Amino acid sequence: MERTSKNARLALTLPLGGADRAVELAQHAKGKGYEEIWLAEVNGGDAYAIAGAIAAGAPGMRIGTAVVPAQTRTPMMHAMAAMSLSQLTQGNFVLGLGLSSPNIVRDWGGQPYDKFLPRMREHVEVLRQMLSGGKTSYEGKTLHVKNFRLGGKITGEVPIYLGALNKQMLRLTGELCDGVCLNMVPESALPQVLGEVRAGAEAAGRDPNEIEVVARLHTVVVDDDAMGRNLIRNVFGAYAATPGYNKCFEWIGFEDEAKQIREAFAKKDRAGVAAGVSDGLCDAMAVVGNVNAVRDRIRAYAEAGIDVCVINPISDPGSVPQIMEQISGCLDGVKCEGSGVMRATS
Repeated sequence: MERTSKNARLALTLPLGGADRAVELAQHAKGKGYEEIWLAEVNGGDAYAIAGAIAAGAPGMRIGTAVVPAQTRTPMMHAMAAMSLSQLTQGNFVLGLGLSSPNIVRDWGGQPYDKFLPRMREHVEVLRQMLSGGKTSYEGKTLHVKNFRLGGKITGEVPIYLGALNKQMLRLTGELCDGVCLNMVPESALPQVLGEVRAGAEAAGRDPNEIEVVARLHTVVVDDDAMGRNLIRNVFGAYAATPGYNKCFEWIGFEDEAKQIREAFAKKDRAGVAAGVSDGLCDAMAVVGNVNAVRDRIRAYAEAGIDVCVINPISDPGSVPQIMEQISGCLDGVKCEGSGVMRATS
């Protein structure tokens, strides 16, 4: 895959404000120069269903999931959805999977939340087989499949990306996957984080330059920085208490904050969790500031090696079109001189 001098791309996270507005917002984004739509999934809209609607309503846009929890569906269901979306997008769909959190997977979904590396490795290996169109039988530590074959053909190829936060999962991504989906990683930590992806790729004999880097950028456009950061504390403070994010923040330089948040969460002290999210951690978790500051920082992400900057506006849903317009064009002229993975030091 040739990546030299490839343009950085601007994308939008959906759904925002409900599935019924997704196609309208995707069409608006397309009209403002956004090239891609990436769908998150927690407890709102079904990412695959909304992706199908966008594929029909805003044709020509690249659509990906960033990310769908691997464990809340069987590999068979992921594969069927990916096949369908490859057909609906004419080969322009990316399957992004992640471990999610114990709350979503274990408490809500009733599925095991353990054996993280084997589980993700086996999901990728099984899905590769299924998406190749052949008959799949697999006996692993966490997955068992016997004689499954897709009842249709993939259009083009379906790349598999992983949402990864910590060293082992980042290295697994480099070893096995076509791309990495980052979330709440500041520009300053990109060499450290992407260096692990590079190390995994090189250990497996793969070219790191072929691994695409997608970053979800939670965005608050506001003239009052303090107000914006307080919004991030309230919206995302609980994320910093989950094991994956807490370990990640500790690893990338927020040891004191991670400890304070972890201890407050154990005591069910929500105010203490929010208080542990320092201004610096707020700025690691999100892009906060006035229009010019937000545009500059998104551009800085691209210049640091992010191939796809996925904007997630944190605002009233009615303000999203205006925010899209304000940010539109901020990546004009930014070239990706090799992927961030290729340029990172391990």
